[in-house]
Amino acid sequence: MLVGWVAAAPDFEKEVRPVLQQYCFSCHGPEKQKGKLRLDTLSPDLVKERSAAEHWHEVRAALNLEEMPPKEKPAPNDAERKIILAWLDDAIAKANKTARSTGGRVVMRRLNNAEYQNTMRDLFGLDVTYARDLPPDAVSPEGMRNNGSALQMSGLQFDYYLKAAREALDRVIVTGSAPEVFEHTFEKSTEERWIDGIQPSNSIGDKREFLVRIKDQYPDQGAFRIRIRAKTVIADEKSVVPYMKVYVGYRPDTLVDRELLEARVLMNQEVQVFEFVGRLENFPLPVRKQGKIPGLVISVANEGANVEIESLEFKAPLFDAWPPEHHRRILHDSELRETNEGAYGREVIARFLERAWRQPATEKVIDRFHKFFGKVRPEMPSFEDAIKESLAMALVSPSFLYILEPDSAGARKLNPYELASRLSYFLWSTMPDANLLDAARAGRLDRREGLKEQVNRMIADSRCDRFIDQFTTQWLDLEAGDRLVIDQRVYPGFRPSLKEEMRRETQHFFGELLRKNLSARNFLQSDFAMLNDRMARHYGIEGVRGRNFRRVALTGERAVRRGGLLTQASILLGTSTGVDAHLIKRGVFVRKRLLGDPPAPPPPNIPELETADEDFASLPVREQLERHLKDTACADCHRGIDPWGYALQEFDAVGKWREKVVRPKDGITLPVDARAKLPDGRVVNGIDELKAYLLEHREEQFARALVSKLLTYALGRSLKFSDQRVIDILTKDFLKNDLRLAELVESIAVSAMFQTK
Repeated sequence: MLVGWVAAAPDFEKEVRPVLQQYCFSCHGPEKQKGKLRLDTLSPDLVKERSAAEHWHEVRAALNLEEMPPKEKPAPNDAERKIILAWLDDAIAKANKTARSTGGRVVMRRLNNAEYQNTMRDLFGLDVTYARDLPPDAVSPEGMRNNGSALQMSGLQFDYYLKAAREALDRVIVTGSAPEVFEHTFEKSTEERWIDGIQPSNSIGDKREFLVRIKDQYPDQGAFRIRIRAKTVIADEKSVVPYMKVYVGYRPDTLVDRELLEARVLMNQEVQVFEFVGRLENFPLPVRKQGKIPGLVISVANEGANVEIESLEFKAPLFDAWPPEHHRRILHDSELRETNEGAYGREVIARFLERAWRQPATEKVIDRFHKFFGKVRPEMPSFEDAIKESLAMALVSPSFLYILEPDSAGARKLNPYELASRLSYFLWSTMPDANLLDAARAGRLDRREGLKEQVNRMIADSRCDRFIDQFTTQWLDLEAGDRLVIDQRVYPGFRPSLKEEMRRETQHFFGELLRKNLSARNFLQSDFAMLNDRMARHYGIEGVRGRNFRRVALTGERAVRRGGLLTQASILLGTSTGVDAHLIKRGVFVRKRLLGDPPAPPPPNIPELETADEDFASLPVREQLERHLKDTACADCHRGIDPWGYALQEFDAVGKWREKVVRPKDGITLPVDARAKLPDGRVVNGIDELKAYLLEHREEQFARALVSKLLTYALGRSLKFSDQRVIDILTKDFLKNDLRLAELVESIAVSAMFQTK
């Protein structure tokens, strides 16, 4: 008996190549290269040829999913499939082992704009816009905006960062005496008439707003407070709950330039006082003594039942003391300030560097910045001006602008401060807080349980909303709907503001799964939705009141047609044309976003079929797509895309359920045809059968896709072939743990890959 004996892997030339030649080379050989993949010349040496390893991994995935060869082509029998898969498994395992033994490389990526904004705000404790003038971030091929390879730095961009740093420090560090505070209470609108048919009124509702204009006494910067004394007038239980919106801006002429300060749901019919706080720098402000209608304008609008405004009080600037707390956070009290300005400057610099750079600075580095301070001090009118310039240099250093993990000879474990930063930018999109840095300093992040404790704390924290917003937007391309114009002739009364509600529904849904540690199967099918009154009305679901999103059980009539991502309006709108559902976009979404199997891009110079047939637009969707299948340049790809989109035909462009389709060209009504033969030969009819199919036959593929996407986001880089073993382990554990979302995040955080540079 042989103990520990393992069968040798099949020989590629003698056993594997003949099978590939019989079944694969006709489509992926010298005559054709479907999907730009040629197998007859693809190197079988996965260790030396890294690009070949990537392609062989795709071949294994296609064979395991029984997607190749196509159903109409001859297929290898079980024995032949086992030969190919056995060779692939062995070759991929060897390539993975070799890749792991070659050591790591530096992961050095710049903060993206959202991370920069959050970090500056948390560093200074001042909620103003810091990233407004920065160039937009590039997007990686995976759709991520935190991918180090896509976040480049140019000389021009460096200038933008320096300008932003100086402007920020000018706001944070104040000089001179406390400014004069302006305060006034308005009991009636100051304007007699307004634009767009808006009527100034104390009773606000449809086309009626409370409007006040402060002509010249207002400050140009600083915190402000608006207090509104109001009551609601709700006629009955069916009335739409009031949604009061407060705007700040100005009226240059025939238009109004304003931005939303905050919106509140008003449920209580008694007189109440509502308080709103903001920063004047974050809103459009008029140029003093210019314009036909000068002054700062505050407007209060409302959607829903009437609201009666009794008074509005405006006060600015607000500060707890002078100088304010954000100033004292940097220029702290110290005896050195009066006795030794140079030593005090060094103390300020040392404290600032530790916070801004997310880890203690060395004495050598502190000395370098202190020397710079000493050099510029004689040229500056005050200590504050000199220290501002010194700290601005710290804010354009790579130690601030990059999530920096210094180089080493090979792979190494992150130190506690590096791990704290990686974790914080993963789950909060910002710098570590004091609790996380204390854990790093005390060595608690070195222990698995200590790290898990921090992950759970961070998920429960409101700052995790930033991760939820960023990840869902990038994973699911939730901004796709913003790039579309909704045809008001087809969808009369559709308000563009509903797009934001659609996006928030999906984000609240992800947040519910994350914070309650629910199964990610809910992404495919769920028995609840996260709705507010506006989205509930859009879907035709009754009994939901108020603008706050909450969990709504999908039982009875509600259970029909809803549940899971593929029934949410944000997804359905983003995969439409703004006029009707876009079958191909929806098919690509399922494959790319949910199954991690993006189809190859279409070949260049493929003409639109409409140009060849003027009656094309009047054909049913299925007949349009069948014409694609007659074109050999289109057929192969569309067989793997179109069926997924067919199954989603029961939803229109804005995500509403439908049983009939109106042809845009002639207005003829046709019944919805949602029958689809999927790539593996199984047939589904409509969304319910599609969701059931995904759960039964594609759960593991979906789990792997979600693991890969979350890992890509967490690491801030594209995944490589050598990462596949880690993905396999994480996916296996994810499935074993019932696809619990918070546990997946925790597993990523405690993985060796996440903790290694």
